[in-house]
Amino acid sequence: MKASILKNKAKKEKELLYTILSVMILLLLWKVASVIVDKEILIPSPESTFMEIIRIIQSPNFIVSVMNTLKRALIGFAIALAAGVSLGMVGGFYKPSYYLLRPLVLIIRAAPTMAIILLALIWLQSEKAPILVGFVVIFPVLYENVVQGIRNVDVKLVEMMDIYDIKKLDRLKDLYIPSIRSYLNSGMAAAMGLNLKIIIAAEVLSQPRMSMGTSFQIERVNLNTAGVFAWALITIMLAGILEQGLKIINKN
Repeated sequence: MKASILKNKAKKEKELLYTILSVMILLLLWKVASVIVDKEILIPSPESTFMEIIRIIQSPNFIVSVMNTLKRALIGFAIALAAGVSLGMVGGFYKPSYYLLRPLVLIIRAAPTMAIILLALIWLQSEKAPILVGFVVIFPVLYENVVQGIRNVDVKLVEMMDIYDIKKLDRLKDLYIPSIRSYLNSGMAAAMGLNLKIIIAAEVLSQPRMSMGTSFQIERVNLNTAGVFAWALITIMLAGILEQGLKIINKN
């Protein structure tokens, strides 16, 4: 038992070391590229970008902008999760429903993100349009995870439950829900980060009052490339925090 714990600890330390090494190599390549180009408006240096991060974090509107974007991301995610689970269960258990929903899911998945953003801007106010965009983009991911979780249940276990005449509610609780959860957990973590990025992209065009996407656009208009890089790094860190937080919740 103790040997196993020490082995897992050593493995985690090794993974952390590789991650730190990878980040250092990326920073070095970034620095070299900025020196070669020698134009801050094209590729700002890591130092100027980190100075911009400090400036942005210290600005009075930073917390409000981040919270507004996070609120949209969480609302869109919650709606997509509810729709994905409910419709996914219908589609997974009843094949006619799956084939009825299939064209809609395929259309949503294949539709260009920019087209979805533009349509959302036509249909809704700038404050609500990003929520619709986030929902439309991640709904197919969550829906398919639920369907696959139901369809990939061990057939032998289903047959055994048929033999012993197990009640449908018990089958759902003891067989299907654990399978759905295992598929959905990985899909949820990926969808959360994707949702945040898509909503920020929608905010760049919709320009809601005080948001991360609006801040990106302001930096672009001012030709402050270091500011754009800074907001991009903030977005990456925020997406990573959301994904890891969701993984921790799913483990518990």
